Amino acid sequence: MYAKSLEILEFPRIREMLAGLTSFSASRVLAMRLKPLSGYEQASLLLQQSAEARKLLAMEPGFSIGRVLDIREAAKMASLGGVLEPPVLLDIKDSLAAMRQLRQNLGKLSKEFPLLWDIAAGTVEIVRAEQAIGSCLSPGGEVVDSASPKLASVRHWLRQAREQLLSRLDAFMKSPRGRRIVQEPIVTEREGRYVIPVKVEFRKEIKGIVQDVSNTGATVFVEPWLTLELGNELRELVMEERREVEAILRSLSGEVGAHQAEISRSVALTAELDLALAKGRYAQTAGAAEPVLAAFSENGKVAGNEQVVLRLVQARHPLLGEKAVPLTVELGREFSVLLITGPNTGGKTVALKTMGLLSLMAQAGLPVPASAETRLPVFNDVFADIGDEQSLSQNLSTYSGHVRILAGILLDADEKTLVLIDELGAGTDPQEGSALGVALMEVLQERKTCSVVTTHHNLLKDFAFRSGAARNASTLFDIETLRPTYALR
Repeated sequence: MYAKSLEILEFPRIREMLAGLTSFSASRVLAMRLKPLSGYEQASLLLQQSAEARKLLAMEPGFSIGRVLDIREAAKMASLGGVLEPPVLLDIKDSLAAMRQLRQNLGKLSKEFPLLWDIAAGTVEIVRAEQAIGSCLSPGGEVVDSASPKLASVRHWLRQAREQLLSRLDAFMKSPRGRRIVQEPIVTEREGRYVIPVKVEFRKEIKGIVQDVSNTGATVFVEPWLTLELGNELRELVMEERREVEAILRSLSGEVGAHQAEISRSVALTAELDLALAKGRYAQTAGAAEPVLAAFSENGKVAGNEQVVLRLVQARHPLLGEKAVPLTVELGREFSVLLITGPNTGGKTVALKTMGLLSLMAQAGLPVPASAETRLPVFNDVFADIGDEQSLSQNLSTYSGHVRILAGILLDADEKTLVLIDELGAGTDPQEGSALGVALMEVLQERKTCSVVTTHHNLLKDFAFRSGAARNASTLFDIETLRPTYALR
């Protein structure tokens, strides 16, 4: 597709709108990368998926992919030997559980929604990794005692050693000598060692190691000799616990890493499903429907040897919301070139953009805000020349810029392309602009290119009036209120 046309017709804003309806980062990326396709089969399949998603959401409004996150990078890191932190492992567990539930839910609905099930069927239930993480980690991310027999044993002895050490320190502080020398009867921890706060003037009255000093210098934090051996034992148990926790996390990460390929594929397929659901949500909020697509044959016609037809029924520009005035227009059956005239700010450009943008949306597999009777060909390309193409860097006037674009369009325009030109022949002498415009329209008509052109030039209107393959159209104006109605006739 002609990249400039996507920008001119504001297709990136449609992508952003769709991305806002997705549920997680992987599907948002798909939405932002969405492009119109020139292949009928693929575009048609995407629209059918959208139609199923719309029907599913109508049947079950709360249906979603659940709490799935993009865990592909974490799985890749694990496959390379990395040790994942507990919060990351919990995200993986929750994502695996959500994808498993999604697969099962769609499996039950496979007959009603076969295309969505075709996607979900490719995901893999990795129950072993999911259960292993769930049995080893608490919801808060702590490695539970039952994660391994060794961890349970180490923590048992660790609790006993800590209780014994704290009991000795508490007994000392409650003794007559302890009450006299401690600043306050509180056991604190410094550098992983349990200490008591001793008044600095009584420092020499207790044997032990000074682990810290208060900011004021009035208190020293002493680890007494009487608990030094217990402190060493406690320290060793803490280190042993840490090593066992590390081993458990490494084992869980290894389990995840062993399924990296399946996880990555499942996340990618879940993103496809979520994108289809986002299209369904858009259809619901915008009152959109999937148009009927028509594929070109080699001779530029569709099935039954009929001439290709672009037919919009009650179509609305998707970015105008409730302000959009419905547009009904047909192009391609009796004529291939449509010339639109009318007052300034009367809706000519909006009509032009509506036809182009809805064509792009349909070929990207998106429902369009129009009646289900809408019919759109799958164009090989869409060319749009709308707006000011002045370029100071290339020393081009507005008119010269448009001429350059029109010359480029003529190189590729044929019966399988859509051409949209705003204000053809403007920006120069009216007679010369009109002559160029008529010449261009003659070529487009001869090639049977679906073309929509806006203009104020009478010579172009006269050409459309006299031509058998072109028609005039006009945006209407209310004579009583002196305001445009934005309707097209």
